[in-house]
Amino acid sequence: MNLSEVLTFINENKTPDTKKEVRVFLSISLHTKGIRPKFNLENGGQMFSDQDFIDDYQELFDNYLLARHPREDKITRNWRLSQYKPFTRDPFLQITDVIKGAVFQDGQYTIQLPNKNDEQYIWSKSFEGFDLIGLFSNKILSLMLEDPNGYLVRMPSKPSYETVGPVEINLHYVCIKDVIRKPNTGDFIFYSRDRKLIYWINANVIIRFTKDEKTGKWKLENENGYYAHLLGRIPADILGGRYETDGYYSSFLNKAVPIADEYISNYSAKQMIDKEASHPYIQQMNIECHDCDGTGKIQVSCNVDEMHPHGFKLDNCPKCKGKKYISINPADRFEVPKDDMDKPAIRIINPDVTLNTYHKDNTDDLFQKILDALHLTMIREAQSGAAKAIDQEKLYQFISGISNHIFDNLIYNSIKDIIAYRNVRVSNGVTLPADYEFTFVKPQQFNIKTAMDLLNEINETQTANLPLFIRRKMIGEFVDKRFSSDDVMQKKSKFIQLNDPLFAFSTAELSQMKTVDFEQIQYSQLLPMILDEIEKDLGQTYILDSSFEDLKTKVDEIFSTKNVNNSIKKADETANQ
Repeated sequence: MNLSEVLTFINENKTPDTKKEVRVFLSISLHTKGIRPKFNLENGGQMFSDQDFIDDYQELFDNYLLARHPREDKITRNWRLSQYKPFTRDPFLQITDVIKGAVFQDGQYTIQLPNKNDEQYIWSKSFEGFDLIGLFSNKILSLMLEDPNGYLVRMPSKPSYETVGPVEINLHYVCIKDVIRKPNTGDFIFYSRDRKLIYWINANVIIRFTKDEKTGKWKLENENGYYAHLLGRIPADILGGRYETDGYYSSFLNKAVPIADEYISNYSAKQMIDKEASHPYIQQMNIECHDCDGTGKIQVSCNVDEMHPHGFKLDNCPKCKGKKYISINPADRFEVPKDDMDKPAIRIINPDVTLNTYHKDNTDDLFQKILDALHLTMIREAQSGAAKAIDQEKLYQFISGISNHIFDNLIYNSIKDIIAYRNVRVSNGVTLPADYEFTFVKPQQFNIKTAMDLLNEINETQTANLPLFIRRKMIGEFVDKRFSSDDVMQKKSKFIQLNDPLFAFSTAELSQMKTVDFEQIQYSQLLPMILDEIEKDLGQTYILDSSFEDLKTKVDEIFSTKNVNNSIKKADETANQ
């Protein structure tokens, strides 16, 4: 398409047929975002009406998830909407955190660029406050899981006529609802998130359009365009998921969506039953009203007329409201005949809650099925034996597929485009993007076991007398899992692994060693305390900023003084003997 054709296209409001793709996005983001249905307030107005795409979500609630029951009145309907809580959000967020922790662990992958400026750039906080991998871990992973047919676009943060120095790159998420023309047509056209701009990207240029306030028509924002990238390809990737034969992607989490939908419907029914059918009712003796002597009527004064010649009339008793009998409050005292003293004057009757129990068990079972579909059963339950091994294998394969997709497609292509944007070459007098080879090793294994699982396996290696190098590896995995957020502990642990060949032996095993030099055993036993002493005296920053060589020098300096003191003490003990 040329510029004139694009202008005609966007001003005629032509949009692609993305109903299936949009339905995928809405159906899963309703759970991952914890969307609530809007409902009317008693004093006017609505709650939760300001959520993004709320009208689309409301259609799902009204016609599918919380459809009106037969003979349900408006008041009850509104109450049901007001009682909705996004309970299904928790398992979806939990599996996202599990995937994030397994895929993006430090040391799981290797990315090295020979160009130091580019290397420094991708590891700087230049991507919405994150480094490149941090952006994928904290944002793009979640977007991919809830909108697999959305797009990730790489484009400069500023137009070419405002760019000075190295190009800064934005990794821009395009929601499927903002797509006007898909990139597989050769022209990618989409709205900005606030719908104030339209972007057109082809294999060579990026053009931006803005709306004319007077005519309401879209027009070219700047005659110079936005950016001539000249990549020979559209710098965008579909976020992706499980490919469906109908030509679109479903989410990697899609297996749990129909169960979560059913849970919402059933839980709403449970709330209604609990509200309407769970209250006990009270049965009590008839107590005659003393004010009207059980007649329900009392004589009151009135105007004299033909109907009331004496100026009195009978009216309902205000005490019993004409019912002849009265109710009593819990603290009231009333008298009964002596013969009735052994009979309960009041009985509280509890209703049959079989139906309530059924709905509770049903919703609990559905929630468990959500956990099963998201491979969370192993994480939430203390399993053992074959069942746990099977669940771990399923979770491992699930995470492996997601990791391969992210690294092979989204991250690799993003780095390629960043390099091409930031480097140029000249061919026949024409300046073109340049590229170069870089080291890219995606994660090959994923630590999905709990810290307790790993600790038990370490104990088993001791019992089974497995080779020491296996135990050393497993201890490293335990530290990575247990202290994943403690950078200081990670640094100290790595130092011990590199400098203490005996660190994998227990205290009991060290005490039985006869062929190992005493000083080496002493070094192994004192090393953790020496590192703690350095942390206490010089601070955590010193440990984090020091190289292993500098840290080794400091440790040896402290150990030498401790070793001398121990030698003197040992010599004194020998002399006294």
